[in-house]
Amino acid sequence: MIARDKARLRDLACRYAEVAEGPVMAQRREKWRLHNRLQERTFPFHIEDNGSYHRDLTPPLQCEEGECRGLEGRLLRALVAYETIDDDRIIPNRFVVDWCTPMTGYCDELRITRAEDGHGGVLGYETNKPIRDIDADFGKLKKRTISLDRERTERQCSLAQETFAGLLPVEVGRPSSLYSNGITNKAVHLMGMQELYLEMVANPDAVHRLFAFLAEDNEALGQWEEDQGLLTLNHDGNQGYCSGSSQFSDETAVAAGGRVLSTDRFGYLESQESAGISPDMFDAFVMPHLSRFAAHFKLLKFGCCEPVHDFMPHLQRLHGLRKVSVTPWCDLRKLTVTCREDVIWSRKPVPLLLCGDEFRLEALREHLRETLDIGRDSFVEFVFRDTTNLTGAMADRVARTCAMIRDLTGHPEGSRTP
Repeated sequence: MIARDKARLRDLACRYAEVAEGPVMAQRREKWRLHNRLQERTFPFHIEDNGSYHRDLTPPLQCEEGECRGLEGRLLRALVAYETIDDDRIIPNRFVVDWCTPMTGYCDELRITRAEDGHGGVLGYETNKPIRDIDADFGKLKKRTISLDRERTERQCSLAQETFAGLLPVEVGRPSSLYSNGITNKAVHLMGMQELYLEMVANPDAVHRLFAFLAEDNEALGQWEEDQGLLTLNHDGNQGYCSGSSQFSDETAVAAGGRVLSTDRFGYLESQESAGISPDMFDAFVMPHLSRFAAHFKLLKFGCCEPVHDFMPHLQRLHGLRKVSVTPWCDLRKLTVTCREDVIWSRKPVPLLLCGDEFRLEALREHLRETLDIGRDSFVEFVFRDTTNLTGAMADRVARTCAMIRDLTGHPEGSRTP
């Protein structure tokens, strides 16, 4: 590492460590801990950036070397989020470097074409649907293979250790899990959603065969991660997935010096592509595989964009279910009937109320109040996602929204500002 890059990274690392070990993060950890343990309704919230917000507000990278720039970008993203979004996002007080594990695909003929989002990124996609007939084309599928690039991983770890020396512990570990890798999304990539739905009726045995193949592939790769000793606990803000929620918890732990197993950790499952099928079809085609995956975790969050109100009688059979994603398409009143009170609502408000052409804070407040009123007997968190129109010019409305939520819920703890 050249001297200039090292000085730049050390400066950022000092700021990062100060925040991670500071009193604001201590409050946020306790806020999430009480909420996630179902001990107290503290109403934590996250505001994510899916648009150009961070790009607009993040200063240009200064490091010259490629891996230094990668680390610089990661530090800056955390710091910019902390300094401009006064939500309850946790900056962990350890720095986790993920293992480098190159992996092959499950169909050589699959091609995914992505569209530009108009801001220098990509949004949305289409595929070439290489599976036209499951039975006839099944031979196009193959089990994925994965390998461990120790040399690259050690290089990235050494860089982080040098950067954080004397400031924060650095650990190599995998916070996410290939057990959580979706299967209905892969099926849609391979053949299209309409075609998949039609085959569920016309050739259900073939769909069962396809799902079983994809699920067994996930399980084999998830078991490989465990066998290789790659996993780390994911309860401190390093979870790496879970659809925007924080799984900060004191319920997931492992004996000192022991190997971390998947059953020590929080897991995540979703099936967005099931939004258009009936609860009975969801139970028949999808639940058997979700149940197998859920058994590999101690606690679980389910869902991304799919409405869950009609699926809840089935989802509540999943081992360790603690949270469900509650999207704008979810019927909240029906959810109060179908969902147990010990399952947290990870509520995703309508994003355009935050980042649409017109910003009306009181309308957003009433939208959130409706959730709190209907879900008064449930544990509720707010996760703003799909904010694809969010730009740096909206920093003031983001700040006003954060202040409003803290006032609305009566939980100001964790705020950056007094």
